[in-house]
Amino acid sequence: MYKWITLPLLLLSWAGGMAQTQPTIQDCLGAISVCQQIYFEDQSPVGDGNINNEINSGNSCTAGEINSIWYTFTVDQSGDFGFVITPNDPDDDYDWSLFDITNAECGDIFTNPSLSVSCNAAGGLGCHGPTGATGDTNYDQQGGGCNNLPPTINGGFSPFNELIPVTAGNTYVLMVSNWTGSVNGYTIDFGLGAGVGIIDETEPEVESILMPDECNDITIELAFNELIQCGSLDASNFQLSGPGGPYTLSLSSDACDIGGQFEKEFVLTIDPPIGVLGDFTLDFLFDGLTDAVDLCDNATAPFSFDFTIDEALLIDVNIGADTTFLCVGETLEIDVTNPAATYLWQDGATDATYTISSSGSYSVTVTNACGVLSDTIDVTYLFEPPVVDLGSGLILCEGETLTLDASNDFAEYLWSDGSTGPTLTVDSEGLYIVEVTNACGTTVDEVFVDLIPDATLDFGTDLILCAGDSLLLDATNENAGYVWQDGSTNPTFLVTKDGLYAVTLTTPCESLTEEIAVSFIQEMPIELGADTILCPGDTLVLDVTQPGSLYQWQDATTNPVKRITSSGLYSVTVTTPCKIFEDDIDVTFIPPIDFDLGPDTFFCASQILLDASTAGFASYSWQDGNPSPFYFVNAPGTYSVSVYNQCEEIVDEIEVKECEVCEVYFPNVFSPNFDGFNDTFGPMSDCPLLDFQMIIFDRWGNLLYETTDPSAGWDGTFRNQRVNAGAYVWWMQFTVIENNNPRTELAEGSITVVK
Repeated sequence: MYKWITLPLLLLSWAGGMAQTQPTIQDCLGAISVCQQIYFEDQSPVGDGNINNEINSGNSCTAGEINSIWYTFTVDQSGDFGFVITPNDPDDDYDWSLFDITNAECGDIFTNPSLSVSCNAAGGLGCHGPTGATGDTNYDQQGGGCNNLPPTINGGFSPFNELIPVTAGNTYVLMVSNWTGSVNGYTIDFGLGAGVGIIDETEPEVESILMPDECNDITIELAFNELIQCGSLDASNFQLSGPGGPYTLSLSSDACDIGGQFEKEFVLTIDPPIGVLGDFTLDFLFDGLTDAVDLCDNATAPFSFDFTIDEALLIDVNIGADTTFLCVGETLEIDVTNPAATYLWQDGATDATYTISSSGSYSVTVTNACGVLSDTIDVTYLFEPPVVDLGSGLILCEGETLTLDASNDFAEYLWSDGSTGPTLTVDSEGLYIVEVTNACGTTVDEVFVDLIPDATLDFGTDLILCAGDSLLLDATNENAGYVWQDGSTNPTFLVTKDGLYAVTLTTPCESLTEEIAVSFIQEMPIELGADTILCPGDTLVLDVTQPGSLYQWQDATTNPVKRITSSGLYSVTVTTPCKIFEDDIDVTFIPPIDFDLGPDTFFCASQILLDASTAGFASYSWQDGNPSPFYFVNAPGTYSVSVYNQCEEIVDEIEVKECEVCEVYFPNVFSPNFDGFNDTFGPMSDCPLLDFQMIIFDRWGNLLYETTDPSAGWDGTFRNQRVNAGAYVWWMQFTVIENNNPRTELAEGSITVVK
């Protein structure tokens, strides 16, 4: 029995010692400890590591582990945690799931759905590329697909989840799944979680020590509070001192002993076993720099541990192997002395020693504070020739040796190869004969040894075959039996469909297992669809993705997905591992409707032509149903047209008004006698006169009057004196607005002044 001594250190829950299968970064137990903010994964591993089926797709938003990598961290303070995964190829689709394993083990993830904290498997057009928990949505569980609102565990909406509340002291694991299966890799940035302290900067500690406390205990078991790098720890880091020493210590662990990189639990083996009572000290001789470092290179501090052994730990009873003597009278002395023990032999004797001198079965029971142990020996005295049995049907495995044993007490030996020892070690096939002679006679025996060669079994790498092909797997070896994955036992197996195929080959010497995954490409014709007509702003996405294929578009691009935004003839050649496909499509974008009837106008001609024509196909409907793009206006009025096609409809109208004519009248006589009637001379008009200028001359060309005000007429004076009656010459220039257009007129004439 062992006594667990828990040190006053941080306690963590973890799943026992490492299993014989060494975990990798693709397994929860091998998760990368977050030691930095950003990780650059240049290539994505294939498969799900050495520990399979860690995620139950029945209660997870992801389809399990697909080309996975795991990360782990412990939170320093409560808060909101976030991260961003950015694929190196924006068309790659990554999924992820975060689990809280504070009070659980990695193996519990498959059966306990409550460990899932946040999960995102959204994918498809608009959901490829970056993903993570950024707070861009209010959801923490999003299944496959995209644009499902609200999202569920089976349907996704967005590649981003809400920020994740985390609790100080809790331990989390993050599984990143490469759904696309590409080898382009990604970058994961834990910067959004920096505020809760996820980067491990804490030195590891020994959290418990299991000390020996009963008979035959020779080991001390140590448990660290986190994974320790195997290469940073060996037996020289420990020293045991106390009574009964000096003691030599050796170090072992399940994971490190099979070539693993890290472990939490280690075993120190004590040599010699502790056999006395007293006080002991176990010194941990760590340098604080490079000894016992965790996955983030934090080193364990040195310390010492004192313990006391207050019960006897040793008891041993071994009275030897069964023995044969040549002659009666020879004796065998047996000594089973143990500390503070009592003894009871088969005949009732109670001494620690016993003398045997006759054939028979002899036994002893030894009792002390550690317990009770018994042992038995059969002693025979010879009275007949040697007994020899080399066996029959012996087999010898290639590269090994077989020892043929003809041992008899006090005998002489002669083998077929001339050797004279009691045993013969053979390494080849053949017939072997021995003569054994003692005082009672000679015995001859022989045996044929059959050599079994090493078995060979290699199916090669996983294969992708074309539809209709087949593959014959041949495991044939001599002296072998076979069990295939379906229970069949033939040496060969014909593969005709997708699957994982495995065989276990067993010979008398060994057992080998080989497996191979075979996939058949189901060729699907490439169809870009019928020629199509699209509206302005539309986008046509042509997706010809076929696993394991090469792509060549008419413009030499090689992506399986092409986004069409302009008219043209598009063609693609898809080369699969089995076949070449070609297709094309003619895409026409309807140009936008573009026309303008112009501003309102005036009907001053015999006819006006309205033009509503636009580029590309369109239909027309005027206010009276006329379907022509042109319309002849023969009278004033309001005219409208609707121009439409399968993409849009544009309506415009124009008002055609009556033609405007501005009349200007010029009197030819006036009487400036200040009687209030016809006292001034100037133009008379039914519309405003702009840019007006009027000049009055006498018959000799003298300037009598000048004005730019059309309302200020000439009152028949010159220098405040009335002019004489008679004719005077005038000149006018002005501008009028007719039908929204200016018209400038120059006029001249004469005016007669009467008294």
